[in-house]
Amino acid sequence: MKMKPVLLIASLLTAVPAFAAEQLYLDRLADTNICHHCNLTDADLQGKDLNSADLSEALLKGINLSKAQLVGAWFTHSRVQNAHFDNADLSTALMDNADFTGASFKGANLTNAKLNFSDLTNVDLSDAILVDTELRGVTFCNTTMSDGKINNEGCSASEPASK
Repeated sequence: MKMKPVLLIASLLTAVPAFAAEQLYLDRLADTNICHHCNLTDADLQGKDLNSADLSEALLKGINLSKAQLVGAWFTHSRVQNAHFDNADLSTALMDNADFTGASFKGANLTNAKLNFSDLTNVDLSDAILVDTELRGVTFCNTTMSDGKINNEGCSASEPASK
């Protein structure tokens, strides 16, 4: 079957490479400090100053925010699985109702952060600062706490808890 040349040209012009959308979101974040509903999967924002950034309801799987300044940043209702927050400053961050499954927060500052009703399954909080951090309704399962102990309080019967 042959496509008409006009249809072929139109389809080629409307095809958008996958990386273009991510760059659009990175540019929006850089310009406005807001990336609500963005897809920043696997973005490398290590060491960036994103204080008070709005990353709520965003897809942030695998994002690298190690050593980033995220004071007062919003991550509410975001999907942040397998993300890296090592040594980041997340003090006063709003992180309620988010999925942080498999994320690493080694040495992160979570002072006065709110993680209420978030999923911290398989999360590493080794050496994290958890002073006045709100953790109401959080799911802990195979979660390494700041003191190095494993917390399995939120494991369901179908989830194997490591010992």
